[in-house]
Amino acid sequence: MRIQLENAEEPGGRFSHTYEDGELAFDELDFRVCEPVRVNGQIRRKSGQLEIKGELHSKVAIPCGRCLKNVELPVDVEFAERFAESVSWRNEEQHELTREDLDLGLVDEAIELDDLVKEEILLALPGHVLCSENCKGICSNCGADRNLAGCECEARQVDARWEKLKDLRF
Repeated sequence: MRIQLENAEEPGGRFSHTYEDGELAFDELDFRVCEPVRVNGQIRRKSGQLEIKGELHSKVAIPCGRCLKNVELPVDVEFAERFAESVSWRNEEQHELTREDLDLGLVDEAIELDDLVKEEILLALPGHVLCSENCKGICSNCGADRNLAGCECEARQVDARWEKLKDLRF
């Protein structure tokens, strides 16, 4: 969805969009969106800048960090972004950035809401996901899910680097 700058504040500056399955592409990432992404918000001009405030709601499926089963997590995010037209600084030879300018996006004719929504979803995802606190994971030797059935691989296999310690007698 594109928000054109010339008509950004028409009707009341409100926008709403629902991204259906497959509309947002997260190429080569280890999760999938499993519920439509609902976005709504408001855009307004403020001292030569565009301010977008809104919220998005969806659900994503992320593999567990130990056993690789999909874990569904809700994504409920409130966001606020500021944009300035890039032509406003073109005529200046130098422009000193302030702390507030560091989180300011530059746009030419339109704001790509798709990119903003994808960024907010990625920022909302946790760094490490577990299906449960006591997840046992999968066996690195045979690949069995240790949550479903026990495996004897660990008890039978000894790391070759520690093999000589068996010969020590105290």
